[in-house]
Amino acid sequence: MSFDKIKAMRNAEKFLAQGKIKAAIGEYQQVVDHDSKDFGTMNLLGDLYSKSGETKPALRNYERVAEHYSKQGFSQKAIAVYNKINKIQPNSVEVSEKLAELYKTKGSVTEAKSHYVVLAENYQSKGRMVEALAMWKQIALIDPTNTEVFLTIAESHLKEGQTEEAVNAFADAGDRFMSRGLFGNAETAYTSGLGCLATHQRCIDGIVNLFVGQGRVAAAIEKLEGILADNKNAREILGALSDCYLEAGDREKAEKAVIKLVEQEPAQYPKFLSMAKKFVEHSEFAAACRMLTMASEHMIAGGQAEEFVEVVRAVLEHEPDNLDGVRLLVRFCTWQKDEEALKDSLRRLADLAQISESVDDERFALSQLVILVPQEARFSERLLEINTEYGFEDANPTNSMFDDRFFGVRSLEHIEEPIVAEADFEIVGAVIESSNGQAIPIEVNEFEMTIGTSESEDDLQLPGSSDVPLDNWVEARREREAESIRFYIENGYAELAEKAIEEFEAEFGTTQESLELRGLVGAGEPVAVASATDVAEELDGEDNHKLFDIDEFRSELGLEEPEAADADFDTKYHTAIAYKEMGLIEQAIAEFQDAAAIVKPNDGTRRFFSCANLLGHSFMENGMPKLAMQWYQRALEIPDLNADEKQALWYELGLVHESESEYAEAGKYFEQVYAENVDYRDVRERLKNMAIAA
Repeated sequence: MSFDKIKAMRNAEKFLAQGKIKAAIGEYQQVVDHDSKDFGTMNLLGDLYSKSGETKPALRNYERVAEHYSKQGFSQKAIAVYNKINKIQPNSVEVSEKLAELYKTKGSVTEAKSHYVVLAENYQSKGRMVEALAMWKQIALIDPTNTEVFLTIAESHLKEGQTEEAVNAFADAGDRFMSRGLFGNAETAYTSGLGCLATHQRCIDGIVNLFVGQGRVAAAIEKLEGILADNKNAREILGALSDCYLEAGDREKAEKAVIKLVEQEPAQYPKFLSMAKKFVEHSEFAAACRMLTMASEHMIAGGQAEEFVEVVRAVLEHEPDNLDGVRLLVRFCTWQKDEEALKDSLRRLADLAQISESVDDERFALSQLVILVPQEARFSERLLEINTEYGFEDANPTNSMFDDRFFGVRSLEHIEEPIVAEADFEIVGAVIESSNGQAIPIEVNEFEMTIGTSESEDDLQLPGSSDVPLDNWVEARREREAESIRFYIENGYAELAEKAIEEFEAEFGTTQESLELRGLVGAGEPVAVASATDVAEELDGEDNHKLFDIDEFRSELGLEEPEAADADFDTKYHTAIAYKEMGLIEQAIAEFQDAAAIVKPNDGTRRFFSCANLLGHSFMENGMPKLAMQWYQRALEIPDLNADEKQALWYELGLVHESESEYAEAGKYFEQVYAENVDYRDVRERLKNMAIAA
């Protein structure tokens, strides 16, 4: 016989009208037993059990109804049922937890907070500090106005012996007090944090910003100097002190603090740029150049060349005859490889150095100009004049002016100069230094500029010498001219090479050698230097009418063989790994960059990915998050990345943005990771922190 639900419902209603609650319960119970999805009747049945004092069946029915509504997303209905349970079982941890989450989902902050407080206090009373902390953090997350909760969080962490977490909570409290204008409370919070960890960066920055904002710079300096006295050479304090000294107008102390800071932490070199800008604002141009000189190599190699030259130009705008400023401009133009700008800056340096009687600077500028503009004889003549006047035996001025010229540079000698592999040869003064370390001197006389090779001085006689026939001298000159053209090609001076070839052909005619040189210019790639005689010997047994084959020539020399490239990559990559493990981060970066330059992102291997990823980590370790970001982004552009690789890069990019206080951007990357894998490392906690920071 089938169950008649309609009849049972009518009977229950009739019994209720007659006040027969137990009879009504019996009918409703039959309805629920036969229809487990009739949650309305189940809720009513719970009410009837509650009225009749039968709490257990009442709770059983309420819990089933509340759980159903919660799963279906009916938050308000679920809250109503859980509140019924809460009346029967006051202060139930399970019910408070459910209600807290439901109120949070609904956006009812006050109600959610009250239940989280119940949970936190309950956990604390039972000694469950980890769970209690989680509840206090939930309160902080949902209620931006509740600043005091961070103090509670901090104290809880201290009880657990978690000093760093406690100090972070003090810093959070200070930041929120600051945003609400409660400066006294903010000072107390920051001071409490520094009392636990004197070098905590956020607490230091917070209290400095507080004091400076209130015009209490002297108080900030006094506090920082007190901390520094107990924490010698603390980098965090030195950085903040330099800013405070600048704010107070004491630029001498600021400069000393920055130099000491960079000596300990080379990654802090951007502080020199800030100092230079301040010095320019106060028309202290010599000091500005001093700061720029100490940071020039790091800024140029670190991608801040434009910021660097902007300050240099500001100096020269006010003092066009500032020798230090012109010297820095030459350094920038050399790095930029802007040939015309380099020529102009070198001419300017040569003229100014002559006026200032700075012989080293003038010799340096002239030695470069005789290479770049050999047709302007006045430079070689002037260089010869200086060498004769001061007794220099050769034309090899040192390039030490960027190291020794200014106050304070010697204190930074341990900062290793970045390695930038741009060509097989590097011009250093009037010396060409080859990749194998062999120095090839440039010799200048009143007739010509030549590149010395293995010849002795006796081999280079002028026309008319009784010791050497004229034909031999012409042949030697032809070879030296060809060698000079190859030098231009290898160092990327294509325009100079073409002009030099035209002059070569005008003097010696169109020869097989000049055609070969034109082929090298057209190839657009550096090649190993080979003398004209060597090439001629190779061509003797062949058809002399056949044009020079550059690919064949490179093959004969064994250049760019895949096996050699692979070996070169492995050597540089593993060297970089070794440097990184030893803590030599800048050397590791240089080797990783060299290794990355050998391979390609789309070569079907993961070699470029490994280099890019480790470069990102290395730059982060070196305090250069912007550069780390560039390499992580390049790694993301590699085709066919798998899910694990993408998640790892998203997470690292999130860390980069977080370190720069760019919380919105950091949150986006952490959300991408969370969407793919909720258990990835500490991404859940990171997302919560992003919400608090925002």
